Amino acid sequence: MDQIKNLADLNIEEGRKFINSFDYVFSDMDGSKECIERFRDLGKHLAFVTNNTITSFETIKEKLQDFNVPDQEIVTPIIVGISYLKKINCPSDLYCIGGHVLKKALKDAGYNVVDINFGDLEESMTSLKDVCFQFLDQAKDVGAVVLDLDVNFKLIQAEGAILLLTRKPEMEFLCVATDDSGPLTANIDFIGNKFYVEAIERISKKKCIILGKPSIKLKEYLVDRYHIEDSKRVLFIGDALGTDIAFAHAANFQSLAVLSGQTKLEDLLNWTHSDEEKPNYYVQSLGHLKQLMIEWGL
Repeated sequence: MDQIKNLADLNIEEGRKFINSFDYVFSDMDGSKECIERFRDLGKHLAFVTNNTITSFETIKEKLQDFNVPDQEIVTPIIVGISYLKKINCPSDLYCIGGHVLKKALKDAGYNVVDINFGDLEESMTSLKDVCFQFLDQAKDVGAVVLDLDVNFKLIQAEGAILLLTRKPEMEFLCVATDDSGPLTANIDFIGNKFYVEAIERISKKKCIILGKPSIKLKEYLVDRYHIEDSKRVLFIGDALGTDIAFAHAANFQSLAVLSGQTKLEDLLNWTHSDEEKPNYYVQSLGHLKQLMIEWGL
């Protein structure tokens, strides 16, 4: 596979050729305001593409206010999911395992979110059977199962999804995002939803459609929303090899790894990951990229 190129090693001609090789800049990072503004000045189409589903759209927008980002330049898996549900004309009742942000967004989009809230369950086969039958009656009009991280997850929620998917194999099964874990601090990771997503898939014998990075469904949404004709004219910038760069590879976008976040130079020099996670380029930070553009006369 091609060597990963350090943007700092490019001469003026090569640097200009790189910048002229893309029309769209998609990123999971706010980074350097000056760099983002320079991309705008150069006529690039921008979008901030995040897998964050715990933070509300309004909060994400507020975080990006210094970058003058309009609503149409913010993409989350929840937005992708709602667009997909509308596209397939999904019935209004949804069964959802997820947090308040996801459920509120679905309700705001006109959907009725069905929960399986029975409090603490009695530890008996009879009680569990009764709960399952009650839920099936309550969820008889559900058109899709939608999963995300729920920090208050209970086993009965997974059982609800399995009941629906095994009785209606044609039912849409969507997962906003699926991760083993995510960083809370420099040395604390919080468990993700992947363990119960995989359990539901295995028992129901039905694979979910993933909506966030690195899913190809996200590419389809971006291509449609931003009218992209040539995927190679897109540069995806990110700091996570397993999501950002893997997504760029799956989408046939160019990829730029930024070393100011999860990925470090040692990860690139001592390569132990799959080829699908290997970026085309890397740079120390977006601030450094802005400085390089100045050196390239851009």
